[in-house]
Amino acid sequence: MKRCIEIALASGFLLSACAPLELYYKEGETVAQMERDELQCQTASLRQVPTDIRQRYIPPTYQSYKVCNALGHCHWHRRLLSPGRFESYDANVGLRTRVTQQCMADRGYIPTKIKRCDTSTKRETSPEITRVLPPVSDATCAIRLKSGRWQIVSPAT
Repeated sequence: MKRCIEIALASGFLLSACAPLELYYKEGETVAQMERDELQCQTASLRQVPTDIRQRYIPPTYQSYKVCNALGHCHWHRRLLSPGRFESYDANVGLRTRVTQQCMADRGYIPTKIKRCDTSTKRETSPEITRVLPPVSDATCAIRLKSGRWQIVSPAT
């Protein structure tokens, strides 16, 4: 079981390594100001649309399979794939996200996804944290730095 958890976590990290940079974009704005605006919008949306924690029951799932002996007599077995469990969730998270997006749109930001840079672009670029949101094009890509911050790169075409 521990090995399965390790594999699942490693897979999640690998998938997140390929995921694009998602941010609110406004050309020429500082990253610090964008982060302040986003935090203010998230805080305001939490006040407007508070959490509504609910629980639901997820029933167990089974898989049936046939077992036959050497004489050809068969019978069915059921294998438990996942046990039943209770799950907590916030019923208002979708609405709160939309309120945050509207708040950021009112401030002039556009939700944007910037693809990850390929290996050659990473090699050719000296690492430097992006402090001001640059103009973006189809060639624009992002590099995740060791600090956890991002560098937005617009390669020459």
